[in-house]
Amino acid sequence: MVYAVVTGGGTSGHVIPAMAICELLVEAGHSASDIRYVGSRRGVERELMKSSQISAEYLPISGLQRSWSFQGVTRNALLPLRLLRSRILARGLLKMWSPSVVISVGGYASEPMSRAAIAADVPLVCVSYDRIPGLATRRQAKLASISAVAFEGSSLPRSVLTGAPVRKQLRTLNVSSSRASSRSELGISSDARMVVVMGGSLGSGVLNAMVADLLLALAGTHSVVYHICGERFVRDQMPHVPAGVQYIRVGYEDRMADVYSALDVLVSRAGASSVAEIATVGVASILVPWPDAANGHQELNARWLTDAGAGILMDDASCADGRAVAQVTQLLANQNRVTELARSAYQLGALHRSSALVDAIEGAAHVTIGRGTMDD
Repeated sequence: MVYAVVTGGGTSGHVIPAMAICELLVEAGHSASDIRYVGSRRGVERELMKSSQISAEYLPISGLQRSWSFQGVTRNALLPLRLLRSRILARGLLKMWSPSVVISVGGYASEPMSRAAIAADVPLVCVSYDRIPGLATRRQAKLASISAVAFEGSSLPRSVLTGAPVRKQLRTLNVSSSRASSRSELGISSDARMVVVMGGSLGSGVLNAMVADLLLALAGTHSVVYHICGERFVRDQMPHVPAGVQYIRVGYEDRMADVYSALDVLVSRAGASSVAEIATVGVASILVPWPDAANGHQELNARWLTDAGAGILMDDASCADGRAVAQVTQLLANQNRVTELARSAYQLGALHRSSALVDAIEGAAHVTIGRGTMDD
């Protein structure tokens, strides 16, 4: 019998938390062979899960396409069929595995397995790490055993404050002691000032456009701009790089422990996973929420940090008119302020570094184990 099934995906914002939950369960003493992951064939999970020791299954489910292109319309027309087939496959997997608990991290890929768990009376744990839960999570939480949430005051039923799921390499990271080795790994000088600009898994055109102005502002200052631009932007024209500045651009970076350890200042969108990681490791950040995020949830994510003095909130307009660049240069010139922001962020991240999430999952699973023992 499988102990737990973790489901959800489509984007790295769902897959990485799912991987973190798998790691938490293994750390708690559960064998990796007793854990399964279920995602979508059409998401990024197949690539990201290649390095995982957890066995994975991928369903044909796909998300709603917002494009009126021929491909988008065709995929939407096939969506009901894919959903039906995915639900049938999910029921079969659940029957074969007989898990003690199913854990949903949300996203369209979580729907078939979550619905199968509810129908089979298997405890469902909804893990919500956004200030405003997504549609899939809100629907599933109505019938879930518990909702494990990252923020106080959640509207989800039966919510338990657990913090967000964060990868082990970040939960255990000491950025100060790792700084020298991380800079060596990334090819960064030990005495340079380092700014990291990243726009989430898909990248941000607004943040990417700001980089050219940032490079000019840092001319002659022995600084590094490490730009995680998103795979769809990686072939864009390179900006002018003035003397005295090192510029490194990558589409995607999987060495985030090294990146966080090496940087001085981070400029980032405010996706839930990014905000949770900033607090978990403790770094100074300027957060620029994506304004088109549903219900403004990225701004709410960011304000969790910035209202507590653990980050600086800016907007898209500030990236275009030079205010964000000015804020970066001011921070780089004020090490005390950088240290203060990093320390405050780290204090907020205590719950993310705890065992509260796995404790909640095991509590839900114990109900099934206990019921099975009594039935025997």
